[in-house]
Amino acid sequence: MDKDEELRMTYSGLLLKDGEKMVRVCFERGKSGYAEGIVPRGEIVKSSGFTKEEIGQLTVYIQENATDIINKAKGVHFLNEWLGKK
Repeated sequence: MDKDEELRMTYSGLLLKDGEKMVRVCFERGKSGYAEGIVPRGEIVKSSGFTKEEIGQLTVYIQENATDIINKAKGVHFLNEWLGKK
């Protein structure tokens, strides 16, 4: 990825779907691209504007940082964030 391009990562709180605990991760690069992944599966499930190589790099990133992402997601409380409270 070009070092001059800003890449923003956001993530959900801890989610439960079909008995699986997971975190949804979104990578955004301006208006030129986005990619959505799932942790701890470590896979990118949707993307637009990223090359296959970049998707591979993002996949490796979420796989290698899954524990940290999950721990941070445990601190996200949707209603507090939505209401602007910490």
